[in-house]
Amino acid sequence: MAEASRTSAIAALRQALPASIALCRQALEASGGDLRDAHAYVVRQLGADYMRHTGVDAAQAAADLHATGHDVERAIARWRRQHPLPPFAAIAKGRPMAAELAAAEPGLQRFAHVLPGAQGVHELRLITHAVRFTETAYGFDYDVALRDPQTRVERLFASGLPALAALLQAQAIDEGMLRSLDAFDSCLLHSAIEAYL
Repeated sequence: MAEASRTSAIAALRQALPASIALCRQALEASGGDLRDAHAYVVRQLGADYMRHTGVDAAQAAADLHATGHDVERAIARWRRQHPLPPFAAIAKGRPMAAELAAAEPGLQRFAHVLPGAQGVHELRLITHAVRFTETAYGFDYDVALRDPQTRVERLFASGLPALAALLQAQAIDEGMLRSLDAFDSCLLHSAIEAYL
């Protein structure tokens, strides 16, 4: 297949399906350049990726992906909303969780952010910032929130889930308070702030 026709075939596949260029190229090679077979190949790969993350069968994966236009990330987020894990099970699977806490002053928000770590060492960040620092308004400018004099980030560590449970209890945080990060609109929960800490 000539490079120009391969490029246009990749563009056609990506217009029809939210897939990476690498996956589209792989599909074209596996299908011998046949666009219909390449499309089916990409759909199968997206389905396999979705099944790996959710554990659903092929028929359910096909239906769920069809409902989201084959966008695996959207489908996984939707599936997780419909099938939430208990908080500690989610943390054990490497998913960060958070809880909103009472703020000491009006105009401030306070969060407990649990980040699962390598070798079972979990981090609890107690984050306080002005209410205006939402993900919607400051998602790409979270450094502004970190430079604000009212912003505070306290970092605590626990080795293993039992130690994390004890650490949360010491901070008056019940497991039932923990939610997916999607439940909160804070730019400091949704951004990679490690370099600033």
